[in-house]
Amino acid sequence: ATYENGVFTIPQGAALVNGDPSYYNDIQLKSGAEGNFTLISATDAALVAVESVVVSIAESLPVQVTVSVSGNKSIPCVDLQSPAIFRTGSRFTIALAETRLGPAETCIAVLDPFQTDIPLDVTGLDSGTYIVNVNGVETSFNL
Repeated sequence: ATYENGVFTIPQGAALVNGDPSYYNDIQLKSGAEGNFTLISATDAALVAVESVVVSIAESLPVQVTVSVSGNKSIPCVDLQSPAIFRTGSRFTIALAETRLGPAETCIAVLDPFQTDIPLDVTGLDSGTYIVNVNGVETSFNL
């Protein structure tokens, strides 16, 4: 992130809007006289199509939880962006988006399968059932 001439620029970020994840690139915020910021612009990033979500728990100390996600990117010429992870109570919501093609780039229009592992920070969480939602696909696990 950078701050120059009263404009705070963030390369990428995510937000939960009414419980649904949204992912954004090139976020620009203008600083106000009272120390507040106003959104100038942000580009929506496309969330990838998720087909399956599997949670693995390593029997170690501390406990390690990994979410394995598979699905499809819209085209082979884009990459996955860093996942954005939100936790509210016993619910983890993960936004997983893809990069965009540059203005002069072209790519064959076929789905491109992916598989990625996302570690969850469960440090200090109580025993119980937790829900994981990745781009609308849910599963649960027990600690």
